[in-house]
Amino acid sequence: MIQLDAVTKRYGAEVAVRNVSMELPGERTTVLIGPSGSGKSTLLRLIIGLTQPDAGTVTVDGQQLTQTNIRSLRHRMGYVIQDGGLFPHLTGRGNVALMAHHLGWTQDRIDARIDELTTLVQLPPDRLAQYPDELSGGQQQRVSLMRALMLDPSVLLLDEPLGALDPMIRTDLQDDLRDIFRRLGKTVIFVTHDIGEAGFFGDHVALLHDGAIEQQGRMATLVREPTSQFAADFIQAQRAPLEHLEE
Repeated sequence: MIQLDAVTKRYGAEVAVRNVSMELPGERTTVLIGPSGSGKSTLLRLIIGLTQPDAGTVTVDGQQLTQTNIRSLRHRMGYVIQDGGLFPHLTGRGNVALMAHHLGWTQDRIDARIDELTTLVQLPPDRLAQYPDELSGGQQQRVSLMRALMLDPSVLLLDEPLGALDPMIRTDLQDDLRDIFRRLGKTVIFVTHDIGEAGFFGDHVALLHDGAIEQQGRMATLVREPTSQFAADFIQAQRAPLEHLEE
């Protein structure tokens, strides 16, 4: 479980995260949703320790995140960003195996783990010999997911991982990702601005606005019982375009 207690993060005069307290349950998928600038990505960076709160605490599996334990806790978290974040000078295999090599894994152990992950994410094995610019967007994201899972972390953090993909590839990956999440039983925090995607993945959904939590709970409750004008407006703004067409 991940717990945020009264967490605030400022960048100069701007408050990116504002006194956020929430529990992210273990072995469930929590989706952070909201417009651009609402604090979603900053919360992920706070959880993985890429930035530190100005106030409040972040606790992962019972350990408060500090400068002394941040590196070891990061090894228990996988992180995927929107464009994949693959190193362009490394092949797919080189990207996936990077941290395992750094930690001194044997080559046999690395090869066995990569074989497992290739099957899990349904990536043709020959694609791992290619460099990122030789892979499609969907293949890049599958490699990025393999890299995030390489050390078998207990927590997965995904920051709009499907946002840059075309709709058909995005739909295929959504199905595959949800299946992977359910099979692995990991704690997943998934950032998106798309309400349909949030409903598809989320066991628990938190709507953010101006750095604070506006409403949280199940998606059905958010849609049917918005507790503020902002929540109602956010839902209305994301009505499917086809609903506006006349028959």
